[in-house]
Amino acid sequence: MSTRKLITCNNAIEAHLVQGRLAEEGIQSILAGEIMSNYPPTSGVNVLVREQDYQRAIEIIASK
Repeated sequence: MSTRKLITCNNAIEAHLVQGRLAEEGIQSILAGEIMSNYPPTSGVNVLVREQDYQRAIEIIASK
């Protein structure tokens, strides 16, 4: 399965909100860097989606 970074969130809470919104629309996602986001300095939490879901996922998060 090929994945693509959809968005980098500032923290794990924001990433989980994005992940929940995607799940409501039937899109599975993976969070990367969630554990490290608890320790400053942080580079954020990446939300990854399958390559074939990327365009639809962009539309979903743009419409929030």
